[in-house]
Amino acid sequence: MTPQKLEAWIKQKLGTPAPAKTRDYVARYVGAVKHEARKSDEQSRLEFWGLNMPTHRAAAKEVSARTKKEFGLNSKSLPENDRLQAQIAEWTLWLGVWNRTSNYDVRSVVLIWMSAKERLQLRRRQWKDLFAMAETIDNWALSDGLSMMIADVLENDPKLFSHFKKWNTSKNPWLRRQSLVGIYCYARFRKKPIAPGLTLGLLEKLLDDPHFYVQRGVGWTLREVDRIDAKLQRAFVKKHLHRISGVAWFAASELYQEKDRKALVTARKEHRTRNRK
Repeated sequence: MTPQKLEAWIKQKLGTPAPAKTRDYVARYVGAVKHEARKSDEQSRLEFWGLNMPTHRAAAKEVSARTKKEFGLNSKSLPENDRLQAQIAEWTLWLGVWNRTSNYDVRSVVLIWMSAKERLQLRRRQWKDLFAMAETIDNWALSDGLSMMIADVLENDPKLFSHFKKWNTSKNPWLRRQSLVGIYCYARFRKKPIAPGLTLGLLEKLLDDPHFYVQRGVGWTLREVDRIDAKLQRAFVKKHLHRISGVAWFAASELYQEKDRKALVTARKEHRTRNRK
């Protein structure tokens, strides 16, 4: 079995690409392709078939059954060590598909396969592969899908936070985004979340980041910090009120009471008016 053959299987199960109008819509929505307001480094270079998530999940389920059989993982009598080696070999095969394909829908199927509950321990073992995958991301949907797994890996081993510090200053904007979104994604799933103070330290460095999707990550992460420690988050927002971009603001203040949000919005407007004068 080769990654090339597995990719062909996945595409076969995905079926026919959607009509051009749907493909273009998905490419624009997910990858900002040909989006007049997005810069070149904010637009995905992947091929989009325009298929929906149920189709992706169905393909992942069917192809997974084939690879599981291919590596003998259906056998209940397989010795524990042999099972682990077979699981790693299967993982490596799917990872090979991720690394070779230029198709968004195929990559989505790979993420769905990797994120299955039965592969929790395998993901934690193969965390270096997940972190390497982050370097090849160029759209928010795959970035967020990967963040779900990376956040669990970080919670399981907080020492990996050092990698997030490196990502935070990377020239790659999608790694800068991952340095924030990958910390919690989502806070309600984290039993032992990273201390919000550490997260806010990374957030502060990216408040002025020019990349649209990094700013989306800033707002999203501020909202998740608010779920963990509202007092700390709101003190941070008040301190940096005029540095938080309009792109990040809605999510950052999403959990606020309406009267509190309106007061802060008024303060932001007054500050901008004074600056223009």
